[in-house]
Amino acid sequence: MIFSCTKPTEGPKTEEDAKGDIQKAIANIKSIAFTKDKNSATGNTSATEAYAALFIKKTPALAYTDKSYDKFEARIEADGVIKVFVPFDKTLNITAATLKATITFNGKIGPNIYLGDSTTPLDSNAASFDHDITTELIHSKLIKAEGISHSFKLSRKEKDSNPIEKVFKIVFVHDKPSADCTIGPDDFKFTVNASNINTVTNLTPVGTGAVTPTSNSTIKAHYVAPTANVTDYGSSTNPIEFQLRKSESSKPAGELKEGGVGNTDYFKADALILPDGAFIEVSTTAGDDINPITGMKKTGATTTANQTDLKGGANTSTAQGYTFRVVAQDGETKKYYKLTINADAPTAAPTG
Repeated sequence: MIFSCTKPTEGPKTEEDAKGDIQKAIANIKSIAFTKDKNSATGNTSATEAYAALFIKKTPALAYTDKSYDKFEARIEADGVIKVFVPFDKTLNITAATLKATITFNGKIGPNIYLGDSTTPLDSNAASFDHDITTELIHSKLIKAEGISHSFKLSRKEKDSNPIEKVFKIVFVHDKPSADCTIGPDDFKFTVNASNINTVTNLTPVGTGAVTPTSNSTIKAHYVAPTANVTDYGSSTNPIEFQLRKSESSKPAGELKEGGVGNTDYFKADALILPDGAFIEVSTTAGDDINPITGMKKTGATTTANQTDLKGGANTSTAQGYTFRVVAQDGETKKYYKLTINADAPTAAPTG
């Protein structure tokens, strides 16, 4: 008996096989990205509304020159589905906007490839092309599993043959939101100024270890750590507390000048750091609710230039408390906070 090791000759490819090969070639996409260069206002000085929506909100806000704004990449999934994960934002309500996507292949695009119903082929020697996507970005739709869908078609058209097409689906959908609403112990910060608000004078302490700040430097409020076994720190009845403490020459330095500050001494925590996507919530009713970042009440705020509602009391010896909430990116989770100005000077650490 004789055995042959010769591989059987493969038959010719069917029309369906050939079509599949061409579709695979058409679908040889490496990346889909939205770039700053193609989605900015005049001069690349600011983002278009839609491009800004692709990036999570940060506090303090990053300058648009920051490299994190250079590019936003979509995720390529199976079978021609491309997902654009838009940061969760309950306020998002863009009814019509255009985003320019840059679609890059693993190699040259190749000959006779057309976008949509165009009668002009894409540049066969290029590795990428741009595609304008006009879309809405509305929270109530982005929150759904199906998101907001668009499609585009690439086709290969040869003379005297039917075009072979591949349709891609782009889905805009919300990313999973964060529930983080915690201000870090070192993150309640104020930018020091020569005059008006957060002045060097008011933020120059005395006492052991005192350091005179300089203009444009930052100082941080003192974090009051919870006592042992406290389980509700950050609740409405037990808010997380930060303090600007008075200084006394015989004690460790506080954050404020000796004797404290009065009601013509103004502050704002303009360098306060919040978790990504989180925001400050204050009440519209009269009371001690103040946005610490702006230093202003939500209603009835001070309108005089270089003044804020965040200030010392009529009596410098009296502590003045201000309240607010931090709401996480999910729009639901929140913690309660309190900032006390003219809190008691630090006590000396116990010896031994």
